[in-house]
Amino acid sequence: MADTIGGGINEDGSVQNILVIDEADAGKIDVVGLENAETTEIAVNAKLDGLQLGLKGDNSVVIAGKKLTNTVVTNEAPKGKTAEFVISNKKTNNFEFTTSGKGATDLSVAEGKFVKGSITTSAAKASDSISFASAATVNASSISTGRGPDTITFTGGITLKGKTTVESGKGKDVIEVGQERGGKGKLVLSDFSKKDRLVVGDDTLKLSDIENGDAPAFIRLDA
Repeated sequence: MADTIGGGINEDGSVQNILVIDEADAGKIDVVGLENAETTEIAVNAKLDGLQLGLKGDNSVVIAGKKLTNTVVTNEAPKGKTAEFVISNKKTNNFEFTTSGKGATDLSVAEGKFVKGSITTSAAKASDSISFASAATVNASSISTGRGPDTITFTGGITLKGKTTVESGKGKDVIEVGQERGGKGKLVLSDFSKKDRLVVGDDTLKLSDIENGDAPAFIRLDA
């Protein structure tokens, strides 16, 4: 049976984030700062399967600790709000992030293995930020953003495995990639347009530059 945590109203009128977890797994997490706090911290103390989070956009969330599997996170923030979410788990497998409305997303994978993740932000003109730190490994994942001016960052030193696809949407987007990386993974830009820019280290590349072969070999346009 599932147990729902949070979802109330704080003293300042802000809305609490919602956690849905199987009652049998409730002892696997510690939650700090759910009520009347700017940041909610979720410590995962044992391997956890099937955690669900609803982000309201009023409080940021940091989740860290043991392996997460089949986690579903929904950005429920309304237009004008930004759902901030940081992942620092040892491994995150089959992670699904979706945005149900017009709220913006600020999602960061600070460390750990991010395997077969799917990140889909608002189809509206929200300004989204998706970033993967140098301590992260990204393996066979996908990112899809909407019509806003979005920034997607793969920090230098990151490890790439498998094929990770970026569908940057119809906005004027920036995809930042560090010059150094580990692994033999590929980064596929599925709908890179003339409005978008690829920043590799100190170099800024347009669509024509990538088509002319000026991008690193591990980055390619989807045919």
